[in-house]
Amino acid sequence: MYIVIVGGGRIGTFLASTLSKEGEEVALIESDRDLCQNLAEKLSILVINGDGTDAKYLEDAGVKKADVFVAVTGEDKVNLVSCQMAKKNFGVPLTIARVNEPKNESVFEGLGIDVAVSSVTAVSMIIKNAVTSGKLTTLLTLKEGNVELVELNVPEDSPAINRTIKDLSLPDECILTAIIRHGHLIFPRGRIVIEVGDLIVALTTAEHIDELKKTILGTK
Repeated sequence: MYIVIVGGGRIGTFLASTLSKEGEEVALIESDRDLCQNLAEKLSILVINGDGTDAKYLEDAGVKKADVFVAVTGEDKVNLVSCQMAKKNFGVPLTIARVNEPKNESVFEGLGIDVAVSSVTAVSMIIKNAVTSGKLTTLLTLKEGNVELVELNVPEDSPAINRTIKDLSLPDECILTAIIRHGHLIFPRGRIVIEVGDLIVALTTAEHIDELKKTILGTK
């Protein structure tokens, strides 16, 4: 998977470092020259010094072949414009934008951004779902409500425990996107074995949620 990230702050650096260690190909665009030099020395990825809203730098980062485009600068305008360019001008399948002002979250989604993430909203969700063992929680609803990003906390009686992801027989319309285990992020691969207490994040269609719950939680 090829991923382009705009913004070399703490969030962008963490994402770039984590994804590259997981074997993904990553390019990062940052406007601060000194920060770029520091990142280029620290990370084994392509680092470009430039404006993330300028098509030239997006092309230099290889956005034409990107599977995912992520904008996580501290400026909502930059995140919005760069994601719109990646989507409309270069046809990137999935665009994700950091939203610094929570009130802009719905605006971003209304303007074509696939996923708009507000840190305030994320923290509120974590507090709200502090105890979610054996439950499914919807994090985001996309595409007019037909596609949902959900999380499931694997309970002790889950039928998925000690089974590999490839053996779960999930439908094509249900994709496991991340597993949080003991505070560590794991990118789901077919050989990964599900364990008690895993927090699973999945992308699925509304009509397949019951099947996902039955597979992971053992309930509908």
